[in-house]
Amino acid sequence: MKNSTNRDGIEKLNEYTLGETIDLLTELDWTFLIDLYKCRCMKKDYMIDIYFNESPEQFYKHYAASDELTQKQLEEKNKKRLSDKMDRMIRKLKSRGLIETSSMIPDTLIKPNHVRKTLRGISWLYLSSRGLRIVEKRLDIPDEAKLSKNEVDMERVKKDHFWEIAKLYLNLKYDIFKDLKQFDHWDWYPSETVAADNETMIVRPDAILRLEDQVFFIELDRSTEPVYRSPLQSDQVSIHNKLKRYFDVMRLSTNEYIREGYIAIVIPTAKFETRLSNIQNAADKIFQQSPRVIVSKNMEDILIRFSDMNNQP
Repeated sequence: MKNSTNRDGIEKLNEYTLGETIDLLTELDWTFLIDLYKCRCMKKDYMIDIYFNESPEQFYKHYAASDELTQKQLEEKNKKRLSDKMDRMIRKLKSRGLIETSSMIPDTLIKPNHVRKTLRGISWLYLSSRGLRIVEKRLDIPDEAKLSKNEVDMERVKKDHFWEIAKLYLNLKYDIFKDLKQFDHWDWYPSETVAADNETMIVRPDAILRLEDQVFFIELDRSTEPVYRSPLQSDQVSIHNKLKRYFDVMRLSTNEYIREGYIAIVIPTAKFETRLSNIQNAADKIFQQSPRVIVSKNMEDILIRFSDMNNQP
């Protein structure tokens, strides 16, 4: 009987119309869906620290006056409560057709049953077609800028790369810019194409950060591309060639935001300063010592250096 009740509950959720689904979304639901739109993908384990971070003191009134053992028990109880709360939200959004989840490990499917350890690994979350459309309606995204579900699904091929970019966004929103209003003081635009006026020269940053009236073209480097390629293969991918395209696009554009933009190259995996300095040196040569390129391991340092440069007399 219990299983039957659960099935009836799931079927009832699936019967909600689009309008009813929208009407029943909480502010937390909207916040998560908009973040997922900006991130493209998200690891489930990352969610709890962002959206379900109530401390035991906030939920258990007697926590502060309890002994150490009781506090530890309440902390574990609180973790379980928040984990269950998160799972309920995911089930609700999934059953109403707003998100998709994926955790299957394909390589385990071809193994014999007796050597399989688990069929599932990291849980990833993505927006569904319905989820994409309602978020774009909420954000007033113009028709020409709306995302193709096929394009978003294709991005799963490089989900680890997109996830590293997504973490930059989440760090900005919930740490660095936590006191600033998103969409007003700042915003984040992933995978935008930037073109010169003649539209024959284009670049596609990993993301664009708008901070007040200043634009930053974000490039996430995972130390997989060489800084330079062979001079005999000038069309091959390299940091140097990418920066040359940026230089040409910015030079040939009459759009003030593009011309006055900064290129922020973030290298979170850099173990040594050598790669950072090599990229900075290449940028200085291309931009003729103009400080349009800032290279660092994190966004916070880039913003501090930008602020320092603009506060110099």
